[in-house]
Amino acid sequence: MTAFLESLAVARGGDGGEARFFLILAGLMLLTALFGATYWWPHRGKPGVRHVERGGRGFTEVRSRISVFGLLVTMVGCAAALAIGAAVEVFLFNAGVPAVSLVLALLGLPCVLFVSEVLFGRIRPGGLLLGPDGIRVRGWTLEAYLPWVSVAGVRAVHHGFPEIWVEGTPEAAWARRRTSRLFRLDRMPDAPRLEVDSRRYAIDPVLLHRLLEFYALYPETRAELGTPRAVERVRGPDLADPR
Repeated sequence: MTAFLESLAVARGGDGGEARFFLILAGLMLLTALFGATYWWPHRGKPGVRHVERGGRGFTEVRSRISVFGLLVTMVGCAAALAIGAAVEVFLFNAGVPAVSLVLALLGLPCVLFVSEVLFGRIRPGGLLLGPDGIRVRGWTLEAYLPWVSVAGVRAVHHGFPEIWVEGTPEAAWARRRTSRLFRLDRMPDAPRLEVDSRRYAIDPVLLHRLLEFYALYPETRAELGTPRAVERVRGPDLADPR
């Protein structure tokens, strides 16, 4: 917070170029703090679950936290503007090609590439789609599918944050692919498994675990996935033994 206030003070008292630089720096600091707080704070309130149609088929979607993804993209975009803008300014007001200008440009290049991957749809907010046939996970840079018949179990794990692993059988018909060749923001498991990072979804982590465990344990209820009934079940007190 002190560094943020100092950057604002310098921005107010500096000349045009210096003021712009410190204003963007202050914005970057604020966005970084907001992203960290939002990402690590569990979702509370009404679960972001809805019925959607994709390719003529119905799915029950657990929505991603758009606020988390939006802050990430804005933060990286701000870093790109800071680095590339500073590189251009140093280049324009110095003779030749200053080394610092090249360093700043190289630092800003990954940020520019990240934003371009977002614009091309290779990095997306994603979501969790549940259908009668299986589970589809769309992470930020990874897509994976595991059919229900190949699900061996659902378990909660903790790596400093709550995560849910949907374990597949050794012979599971498991499909996965990376959507970005440049960035790997999702881990690719080395065994049939869907790793669901609950920080990215608009649902309480405990409720998300109960939801996945319920449909894994009770195959007779999977036909309702992709219908309004599944949404009602998640939002109500119905995630119990249906027998």
